[in-house]
Amino acid sequence: MAASLGLHQHAAPVAPFERFGISVPLINKCADIFWQYQREFDMKMSPSLTIVVAAMATSFAMHSVVAQTTDKKATATEKTAVLADKGVNYSDRERMKSWSGEQEKLEHMLKVGASKADYRKILADNGYTITAINKETADYLEYEVVKGEHSYEVQIDLDKKTSMGSKVDVDRNMWRADATKEATRSGKPVMASKQLTNGDVYSDRANNKGWTDQKEKLEKGLVLGKDLAFYTGELKKMGYQITSTNDKEKNYVELEIVKGRDSYEVQMDLDDAGKAKKVDVTSNMWQAEATEKALDAKK
Repeated sequence: MAASLGLHQHAAPVAPFERFGISVPLINKCADIFWQYQREFDMKMSPSLTIVVAAMATSFAMHSVVAQTTDKKATATEKTAVLADKGVNYSDRERMKSWSGEQEKLEHMLKVGASKADYRKILADNGYTITAINKETADYLEYEVVKGEHSYEVQIDLDKKTSMGSKVDVDRNMWRADATKEATRSGKPVMASKQLTNGDVYSDRANNKGWTDQKEKLEKGLVLGKDLAFYTGELKKMGYQITSTNDKEKNYVELEIVKGRDSYEVQMDLDDAGKAKKVDVTSNMWQAEATEKALDAKK
């Protein structure tokens, strides 16, 4: 009877079970269970008992397949959730409040009238790591600093006579050095030991004017009352590459765009008809991977 069901001790048949998605190793395991029962009872099974045991083995196989399928679906769902969260992670609108709060605290701590050594100590004592030294001269200091997921550019003008700070600015850090990018990604900042040879490339103070001029042109070109297709078309006409869509919902779209070494975040609030009722062009400090690659290609 067992042979008629296709349950052979040394090799389990494959074709009838593969239709149900049951793997060969699983079929053989079921066969082993069947023959284990036979050995333990040490008797010839009646046809009815043989059918019961075979059914039990098959049920075990089907249960395992369902469990495997469920696990695969769960894994796929988890991957999709990670992808959905990426837009939020790169959104300046979502993260600016926290960044601005830390910026205000840092500006308050770095008061004028201190020495270079004092400023460095204040940064270290408050958990900031200098990841890049863009400039360090007798009358000016420019540091890229990282704490947690936030980075800032600290700009300190020094009095030439006293070498004490006469002006302190804590700015956005949009043109970040490679060490700063790595620090915010890994959460393991490394203290910079020497000034960068090309520090002006990464300086917000040096690059900000050109960026601001382009921002104003963008805002004039992206007039209100149009749909998304119009804006994407206009951006391409103006020479911008859309490198990331951080968010795309019925009433809100957020894009990252790149032109040359400059990057912007375009935030569009839409009405129920899909027309823009508000368009903001802002800094793009939290850049998607595709944005970083596009910027790196322009170095």
